[in-house]
Amino acid sequence: MNVTDDALIAELSNRFAQSRKAFSDLSVVNRKLIDMNERLERSESLKSNFLSNIRNEINNPLNAIMGLAGQLAIVGVGNEEIATLSSLIGSEANHLDFQLRNIFIAAELEAGEVSPRCMKVHIALILRDLVESFLHSAAKKNVSLNLSFIPGDEERIVVVDVEKLQIVVSNLLANAIEFSEKNTSVEVMFSAVENGDLSIAVQDHGVGIALEDQQRVFDRFVQLDTGTTRSHPGHGLGLSITKALVELMQGGISLVSSPGEGTLFTVTIPPCTRLDDEDSFSEAGNLFLFDDMSEA
Repeated sequence: MNVTDDALIAELSNRFAQSRKAFSDLSVVNRKLIDMNERLERSESLKSNFLSNIRNEINNPLNAIMGLAGQLAIVGVGNEEIATLSSLIGSEANHLDFQLRNIFIAAELEAGEVSPRCMKVHIALILRDLVESFLHSAAKKNVSLNLSFIPGDEERIVVVDVEKLQIVVSNLLANAIEFSEKNTSVEVMFSAVENGDLSIAVQDHGVGIALEDQQRVFDRFVQLDTGTTRSHPGHGLGLSITKALVELMQGGISLVSSPGEGTLFTVTIPPCTRLDDEDSFSEAGNLFLFDDMSEA
């Protein structure tokens, strides 16, 4: 097939024109992508600032309410009506505080803004304080809470992210109490082996979880008890947050359960590889505590 010079030049000119148009279109798309990326970065920055600001805006008055409820209880000693009202105010405020902390940590996890912060802790005192903070909510269901440990571990010091550990244990305790049958018990057990790994187990004697549902309970917003008539409140964040935080600390979580036989959750967390502050130490759980909480 013979092609004249004029036809060849015309075809080449056409191809070059198409290439220029394609490059122009790609440049437009690239500029749009750059602009979209910049807007996403600004949006993430605004979201981070919003979370920080709203946390303070909510926590400050909420802490004030809890503090005032405590003061009211002291002032009203001997007055049954005041004591009842102050206990109710404190209980509801602490419950709201617990739920909000879970919501905030879930948002921070989603934004990738959570990182380990390690320090030395007296693990037995941390867990004892956490268990004591749940005594009131457990008493409402006539559920007893028991903390046990291997002899020798009572004075053990471990290096861990205490704030995240307390969120993990708090959610496991709240979940265990919520799904316990009345007049039963919840056992909290811990051990720390020589390599520094920390193992914490929470056992309830409640409704249990079917085998086919045991992995679903860690999914966000999933609740096995659903519908408008569900008997257990919550928003389905507690166990998903627990799993995410345990994995963030390079640990693992497992469960053993069967319907009607209760559930055993076991968390294993390795020691932090570094300390944020070599002098940091928490002898008791006063850095981050939930008081009188219920299931997340």
